[in-house]
Amino acid sequence: MAPSKRLTICSALVLAALVSAAPAWTPAWAQVQVQSLAAPDLFSPPAAQTGLSGDLWKDAAPGVVKEALPKLAAKPLSPAAAGLARRVLATGANAPAGIGDDPELGAARAMALIALGEAKGADAVLDRVPGVAASAPLSLAAAEAALITGADDKACRIGEALSVDRGAPYWLRLRAFCQAIGGQRDAAQLTFTLAAQQTKDADYARLMNALLSGAPAGAASLKNGIDYALSRKLGLDVSSAAAVATASPALKAAIKPADAAPPADLTAAQASAVAALRGAKGLPAFTEAAKAALPVVAALARADAPLQDPVLLARAALAAGDPATAGALRGKLTSDVLPAGATTTDLALLDAALAAAEGKKDGQVLDGLIERGVQGGSKSPAQPAALLLAALGGVVSPEARAPFATFDPGKSAAPAGRLTVLDDAAAAGRQGEAALLALSIAADAGPAGPGPVDRARLARALLKAGLEADARAFVVEGLLALQVK
Repeated sequence: MAPSKRLTICSALVLAALVSAAPAWTPAWAQVQVQSLAAPDLFSPPAAQTGLSGDLWKDAAPGVVKEALPKLAAKPLSPAAAGLARRVLATGANAPAGIGDDPELGAARAMALIALGEAKGADAVLDRVPGVAASAPLSLAAAEAALITGADDKACRIGEALSVDRGAPYWLRLRAFCQAIGGQRDAAQLTFTLAAQQTKDADYARLMNALLSGAPAGAASLKNGIDYALSRKLGLDVSSAAAVATASPALKAAIKPADAAPPADLTAAQASAVAALRGAKGLPAFTEAAKAALPVVAALARADAPLQDPVLLARAALAAGDPATAGALRGKLTSDVLPAGATTTDLALLDAALAAAEGKKDGQVLDGLIERGVQGGSKSPAQPAALLLAALGGVVSPEARAPFATFDPGKSAAPAGRLTVLDDAAAAGRQGEAALLALSIAADAGPAGPGPVDRARLARALLKAGLEADARAFVVEGLLALQVK
């Protein structure tokens, strides 16, 4: 055979071998795996960026959502619980199967956001969900969000677009207000009369009479969005102490206090702040007083001035959400002499709260609490404090474990079954379900939050579920509650 022919045959054989060995070629577009995405639902639009993922509700039990969600709009929450609720409810994530298109649950989410001071976020959510005009609960949430954010015309359009339950008292009141600001005085008077025949509302009646007839309006009312809009329209002082004191949680959060001027007389300002903090009864009142006093407390932390009650001031900074200022105040206590009125247990609890706030798993602080708990006996606040701090994963030394095991700081008030399901949800990574179970327990406990035993259980579960910041907030709050009576 001629050399050229042999070469041609060999080349053909090599080419055939290469082709047979190579994988079949597939166009690039055909290699892309198509992954179906869940259709948007009433829970998928976000109210804010929260750092939580879009699969927040993955594997969550629908019944848990149905049980817990309405509580968050109806019951007052402690600051730590409110922070967790805001974060969870503001996250855009498809709801568990079967409830994503439930208008009542969608409205409950929006109303809870409004009650938690997120009217702007709720407004953004409701702008993006379908079927608002066909649902009275969704429309009410949308109207309230619009009124609280000052969009009165938008609220009026929502009321006009509503296709169901238009004769309910809320919609008659809103319609009368909208007719009045639209120059339809006679129609507004008639609608106002119809609303008054259904239910009595003294504040609304007083404000509407003032708008329609020029009668004295009296004080502003911040009970709901309609009263707030009326008060603004009448030029009333919606930021007065009296108005804010009786405001709904949603409107209390919406009214931003004016920035406090730096105190001219720091000594007098300190005396006033300390008196207010000492006079506050219970954690909710102390937290409000702490927020009001924070500018003075922060100024004292920066100044080289004598401190009347540094432990109290540091607690106030923590309650107001300023651990840096609390740490600066604690740093001023460097001598072996205790501040007037303070005990070694007070300092141990303050150190524990600072460690929790800063995310430090300080075994020495935890062991110190256990030691104080042993010395103080069963009534010492150091015993429940140790339980709380240990919930964040601190290591107890071998010497401290035996005495710690004898601590019994009270009983649980939460249903045992709910706690068991909470533990299971946290262990399985059902983050949204774990959060709502914890919030359900917290809501039932009231504005001061759960007691130490339940709170420690909640903190452990939240930590395991990947909600560390919220777990730490629950522990800090619980440690402060042990010191504020």
